[in-house]
Amino acid sequence: MKKLFNVLAILAAVLVVSGIISGGAHAAASPTIPQGVEVEGIDLSNMTPEEAKAALNDFIDQVKGRTLHLTDGQDVVMDIPFSQFGVDIADPGVVDTLSRIGSGGNILKRYKALRDVQNGHGDYQIRFTCDTAALENILNERAGEVNREPEDAILVRHGGQLLITDEVIGRTLKAAETAQLVSDTITRGWDRQDLSIEAAFDQAAPAHTAQELSVVQDVLGTYTTSFAGSSYNRIENIKNGAAKIDETVLYPGDEFSFTQAVAPFTSDNGYYLAGGYASGKTVDTMGGGICQVSSTLYNTVLRSELTVLERTNHMMTVGYVPLGADATIAEPTIDFKFRNDYEYPVYIEAYTYGSSVTVTFYGKETRPQNRTLEFESVTEQTINPGPDVVTEDPTLPEGYEKVTQSAHTGYVASFYKLVYVDGNLESRELINRSTYNAYPRYVTRGTKPPETQPPETQAPETQAPQTTVPEAAPDGAGSGA
Repeated sequence: MKKLFNVLAILAAVLVVSGIISGGAHAAASPTIPQGVEVEGIDLSNMTPEEAKAALNDFIDQVKGRTLHLTDGQDVVMDIPFSQFGVDIADPGVVDTLSRIGSGGNILKRYKALRDVQNGHGDYQIRFTCDTAALENILNERAGEVNREPEDAILVRHGGQLLITDEVIGRTLKAAETAQLVSDTITRGWDRQDLSIEAAFDQAAPAHTAQELSVVQDVLGTYTTSFAGSSYNRIENIKNGAAKIDETVLYPGDEFSFTQAVAPFTSDNGYYLAGGYASGKTVDTMGGGICQVSSTLYNTVLRSELTVLERTNHMMTVGYVPLGADATIAEPTIDFKFRNDYEYPVYIEAYTYGSSVTVTFYGKETRPQNRTLEFESVTEQTINPGPDVVTEDPTLPEGYEKVTQSAHTGYVASFYKLVYVDGNLESRELINRSTYNAYPRYVTRGTKPPETQPPETQAPETQAPQTTVPEAAPDGAGSGA
């Protein structure tokens, strides 16, 4: 009985709202939406259908003007306006339907609408949709904005400290999956503000991480050589070569080629003409002096106990390292190579300061602290240079002599590594045996004989021929009769 009374009460309200009961038999001039009706949070109470339709259309236009923000989980990586991929209401007739809630249709429909309002179901939602294919095309076209290659962690030494920059995870945007994720969210509903969605990516891990580099803390070996007295060009070549191997990281198993690191020896690559060895002579070559860097590096490799793969001594001795402690290169035939056989990375620092060049290796020290190294050069044979090589120059006077190439004494030398434990010699290992050629002195001599002056001569005296003047004849003589 009570239920029937409630139904009748609601029907009466419907009739009043619709204008059926208004003191007589005439219809209401303008039916309105019942009190308490909301659509997407918009209060439509007492609005006419036209007013409700205008309010709903304004709301829909605002939603269609929103922006999609794609993120990588932390930062926004791409913004796309809703208008570019067709965000719109799913049912074109929904506005007309919602604008007539409780105010249109037959009495039973209005009764149901009012009953929903009274039961707390007067808040209605609009379903939106988008063009998923259009969004996928946009994502494919703009993928280059967010795609990136993986990047290894970076280790540098600056201000006396080893600094590490974190690795970067590579990523490739999954356009179809991301577009579908956006479409599903829009269809299910959101707060109708700008939409933030974490894009879907395929990820690629870098080869080396900051954690891998974090173990590099200790000095494994260091060596310094002097280039005092060198020419400006030679010094610049040494600086350039050192800079090219500086900040190199060798991971376990990595091989290092010095020639590959510093070549080509051209002006475009920062090199100058300076003195170098060629065919037993000192001549100007592009990159002259670069072997001082390779020799300094060689000594650091030995003290750090990395594995030497290829090393060649100079054809003549050098003054900046002991015999056997040098390593020459000659592009492309002669190289200096070594390998990191440790289980951790090795960082190469190379720099010039004042009149010297220094190479230092950093890594993780695992060798016993009571174990120390020394290196010994032993001269086994001395080879005297041969007789002078004389070049005669007929354009230069006799007595002229110029040394164009000094003589070089040759040597055979052995180079040893000595290992001490607690100060006691444990082993003496032959590192290399090097032969340095002897070369004679080269001399240019003049052979042009001195010029001789011819003897002075006097021309013979000459006398003019004598002439006879006849005597004057007597008057009247010689005349004819």
